[in-house]
Amino acid sequence: MALTKLNLELPTFGEIRTQERERKASATRSAALRQQRLVRSYQAAAANRLTGDWSTAQRSANADLRSSLRSLRARSRVLAHDNDYIKKFLGMVRTNIVGPQGVKLQCRAETPRGKLVEPLNRKIEKAWADWSHPETASASGKLSWIDQQRLFVTSLARDGEVLVRKVFADNAFGFGLKFIDVGYLDETYNEQLPNGNRVLMSVEVNASGRPVAYHLTPPSYDYLYPEHLDLRRVRVPANEIIHAFLVHDDEEQSRGVPWAHTAMLRLKILGGYEEAELVAARIGACKMGFVIPPADDEETYEGEEDAYPEAAFSDHAEPGMWQELPPGYTIQDYDPQHPNTGYDGFQKTVLRGIAAGLDVTYFTLANDLSAVNYSSARIGLIEERDIWRALQSFVIEHFCRPVFQAWLESAIITGVLGLRATDYAQLRDAIVWRPRGWAWVDPEKDLKAKILALDNLLTTYSDTVAEEGEDFADILSMRKKERDMMKEAGLAPVVKGAPTPEGTDAATKPDKEDSE
Repeated sequence: MALTKLNLELPTFGEIRTQERERKASATRSAALRQQRLVRSYQAAAANRLTGDWSTAQRSANADLRSSLRSLRARSRVLAHDNDYIKKFLGMVRTNIVGPQGVKLQCRAETPRGKLVEPLNRKIEKAWADWSHPETASASGKLSWIDQQRLFVTSLARDGEVLVRKVFADNAFGFGLKFIDVGYLDETYNEQLPNGNRVLMSVEVNASGRPVAYHLTPPSYDYLYPEHLDLRRVRVPANEIIHAFLVHDDEEQSRGVPWAHTAMLRLKILGGYEEAELVAARIGACKMGFVIPPADDEETYEGEEDAYPEAAFSDHAEPGMWQELPPGYTIQDYDPQHPNTGYDGFQKTVLRGIAAGLDVTYFTLANDLSAVNYSSARIGLIEERDIWRALQSFVIEHFCRPVFQAWLESAIITGVLGLRATDYAQLRDAIVWRPRGWAWVDPEKDLKAKILALDNLLTTYSDTVAEEGEDFADILSMRKKERDMMKEAGLAPVVKGAPTPEGTDAATKPDKEDSE
C-alpha cells in the first residue's frame, strides 16, 4: 500500500504577528461596537456592577399585590397605631379631605326654563340631613354621615382601599351603610370560573375587568372560636358593595395599595434610629464613673467572704462635697456625648423623603416651621391643596355620589319623600357636592387678587365662593334674610365701597333689591 506524504507547512514568524494584529484589531472593533450600543441605550437599563441588584422582572399590578398586599396592609396598620408621623398624616387626610363639616350636599333641581325648584330642593336637603344622623346613617348606629366620610378616607389612606356595603336598615328611609374590613377579601383566592369570569384576590370580574361580585371570607384575626368557624365564602353582588381605591398604574388593578407603601421602610428605620438615640441620650444624661484599683493590687484573700476588708466608697453626692479615695485608687468618668450633633440633620433628610412618599409638604408633616417663610409656605400649600382637591373629587365620585343615589332610590320606594319614581332621574343628577375649602394664606393680598379677577371677568362669584367650600346661592339667600331682618329692626344695610351696576357707590345709592 502506497503511503501519502503529508505536506505540513508551518507559518512563519511574520505571518503569526500579522494574524495577532488582525485579531486585536477585530477585538477592538467589537468592543467599540458594544460601547456604541451601550451609549445609544438607556443607562438605567444597563447591566453592570452598579445595577446588579436592580430587578428587571416585569409583572402586572395584580401579580405584585397578590404577593405583597397582606404584608403591606398589616405593616401600614402597625405604623398607624405606633408611629407619630403616620398618625399625623392620617389626621391631615381627615382634616383636608373631609374637614369639620364634611362634604355637604346641595340639591339644585331646575325647571325646564332653568329656574331652581326651591320647595323640592329644600325637601331633599332636609331629608338628607335627617338621614345623616348616626342612628339612621349606619347599620350599627355608631357613625353619622360625617363620621362615615372620615372613616372612609382613613381606611383609604391606611389600607389603600375601603369596602362599604349598602344594606337595608330599620329606619324611615330603609337604607344604611355597613363598613367591612378589607381583610375579608382573601388575597389567596384566585380562580377562573366556569362562566368565564375571573376571581382576582376575592374580586370577581367579567371579561372587561368590571367587578360583578365580591367573595367575603372572615380573616384569621376575627376567629373567635376557630374550631367552630364556618369558612365558606359569601358571594355579594357588586351593586351592593362600594369598593374604592386609587388606580394610577394599571386599569386591570383589582385591589388598592396603602398610600404609605414607599415611605414605610424609611419610617421603620427612622423609628429605630430615634429609639436608639433616645436610649443613648438617657444613658448619657446619667453621669457615670468607674473606680480603678491600683495596678499592683494583686493580693488575694482566702477565707470568709464577709470578712474581706473593702475600701469605703460613698454613692452619695452633694453640692460642694469632696471625698478622699484610698491610696492608689483612681476614677475614670463615662460621657457618651449624646444626643448626637448629626441627629437633627439626618432626621430632616429622612423626613423629607417620607413627606415626598406621602405626597405632603415636609413642614406640615414634621411640624417644622424653622426654615419656612411666606413665599415658601405659600408655594408648598398651594401645591398640596391641589392634591387634596383631587382626593376630594375622588371621594365625591366614588363614595358620596353612589351613596346618595342608593339613598334616593330607597327613599322613593319607602315613600318617605312623597315623590314618584320618575323624579329619580331628575334628582339623581341635580346634586352638587361642596367639599371643604381653605382660608387664604395672605387674606388681604389674596382677596384683592380675587376682586381684580372678578372686575376683569376672569372668574365668577360662584367659582370664587366655591374655593372656600361655600355656595354663592346660599350666601345670597342669607344676605337677603339679613337685609330683611335689619330693615325690620330699623337699621339701614350699607356696604361701603361696593359699586352698583350703574357704577355708583352703594352707600350713596338707595337699595333696589326688594323691588327687583
